[in-house]
Amino acid sequence: MSSSVSKIVDEGPERRRHSDALSTLAHGLRVLEYVAANDGAAPKEIAACLELSLSTTYHLVNTLVDEGYLERVPGVGLVIGDGVATLIERVDHRQDPFPELQPLLGELADRCGDVAVLGRLVGRQTVVVSVRAASGAVHGGHLHPGMRGPTHTMALGKVLLATLDPAIAVAVLRGRPLEPTTERTITSLDGLLSEIETARTRGIAMDLEEGEPGLCCVAARIRVPPGTSPIAVAVAVPPDQMRSGTARLVDLVAAAARRSAAMLAGR
Repeated sequence: MSSSVSKIVDEGPERRRHSDALSTLAHGLRVLEYVAANDGAAPKEIAACLELSLSTTYHLVNTLVDEGYLERVPGVGLVIGDGVATLIERVDHRQDPFPELQPLLGELADRCGDVAVLGRLVGRQTVVVSVRAASGAVHGGHLHPGMRGPTHTMALGKVLLATLDPAIAVAVLRGRPLEPTTERTITSLDGLLSEIETARTRGIAMDLEEGEPGLCCVAARIRVPPGTSPIAVAVAVPPDQMRSGTARLVDLVAAAARRSAAMLAGR
């Protein structure tokens, strides 16, 4: 047997193993993408839609759950896990996902006199993806892209939860205790659901030092094209500014959300 033929024969199993690994990775990514677009999906549904065997689908789902990229929510199904939030945090430190909104975000920061941010919901965490600060901002060095926190403590989190199907929002909140981060954190599920329902109706949510002492926020949902991950805009200000100018801050953030939606509509 010639050396060239021998080499092909010798490398055949290794090439097949490499191909199998790539195929498994590709299928796993497809499963992850499917759940990202279909909260509450079940393995049978995923298998049918992606034309995978049920045993392969269960294997992929179990692996993604074990690694934290998917999570099983009782009574709902599969949702994106916190592992995706960690991945996005690392990516967002290197790039701006919404560059066209930066001038508007800077204008909002200047008008509120502190910090303006964009955020999105990933798994059960709220991730800050962009930050702009006014000159002399109280919270200028405090908030940064990639920052994430418990959704129930943040205005961004409340307004983003309000974009979900109510049953999924309830399941997300029931999956973990509503642990306090300050004495003002809402730890009652009924109380939090009431605020989320208000946010669903008004498109606006607030937190009054619920996530951190000295930090108050007003957030508004940005209506994005179908199939786009929900995002929201918010301002962060000191408590005294919140007390004296709540109505003005709500108007500023709501207007910024409307303008942002118009800018993203043509994406």
